[in-house]
Amino acid sequence: MDTRKVQITGKSTYIVTLPKKWATMAQLESGSPVSMLYNEDGSLLIMPPAIKISKDIRKIKADKNVEQLKRDIIGLYIVGKYNTIEIQGPNISKEIRNEVKDLCKHLVGFEIVENMKSGIVIQNYLDTDEFTIQKGLKRMSSLVYLMFDELIMAFDGNDPSICKDIINRDDDIDRMFLLVSKQYVERLNFQRLSKNDNLSMIQAFYHRLAAGNVERIGDHISKIALHVEYTEMSDDARASMSEICHELQTIFMDAMESLRESNNSLANDVLTKAEEFNSKLVIAGQLSTDGSLEIIIDSFSRIRDYASNIAEHAIDLSQL
Repeated sequence: MDTRKVQITGKSTYIVTLPKKWATMAQLESGSPVSMLYNEDGSLLIMPPAIKISKDIRKIKADKNVEQLKRDIIGLYIVGKYNTIEIQGPNISKEIRNEVKDLCKHLVGFEIVENMKSGIVIQNYLDTDEFTIQKGLKRMSSLVYLMFDELIMAFDGNDPSICKDIINRDDDIDRMFLLVSKQYVERLNFQRLSKNDNLSMIQAFYHRLAAGNVERIGDHISKIALHVEYTEMSDDARASMSEICHELQTIFMDAMESLRESNNSLANDVLTKAEEFNSKLVIAGQLSTDGSLEIIIDSFSRIRDYASNIAEHAIDLSQL
């Protein structure tokens, strides 16, 4: 670590010299402007004008299986270093082209601008300045709330078509989750801070953890909907599932509220209700020996666990 002494000139100007080695590497000259960011821990970040966000094209080969290729594209999306991705190959298969096209529908801002015989070019048109982690998490929680509502309707009305809507809505949650993940990475990169992001680094960390739990809750609601669509249940079983779903919806929304407000008391109430919720799941499990019902109850149990995780994140944040 390099140490410098603070000097005072005039009555109110504090001066500290910059290390010559760093200034040379940063290509600073007399009169060069530097940007300064005040961190929550009291430290000061100095950024020279020479630092630029890479706008280069990232080229990747299409000589791997389609799942590996999709994982690479998602990784590039989240890291956000490149605005253009070019998939190269002499004979890119129709399967890869279709899979990449479908994947881009799940990555907000990613558009295929060229689909040639020798390559596919993806352009990033997303402006994350207007998007924040808080907005993304709020949107995710709203979608989950709607999925709960629709799942209750599916149990009450025995309408299989609602289940398809639930499953489709889960895709929207996945899109938001990837966008929140991307924004979190940008939050870690001081060069790309959103002017609308008011979260501290610690708050951003816990919101990203919560987003992961919300995404998993969406997955399990979708899984439940899939089984509801093809499972015959008695009226008593449906009434019990509907009641459980409604109570879980309340637990989930209270957990999200405790996180938004860093409310320790509400978060502890959520954890207490989640513990008491166990007995209802045990009783529900005795209604039928059907394997699909057991899967549904298991998913309800996991949703409770994920909601509890969110409440625990809120308790951590309340200690700041």
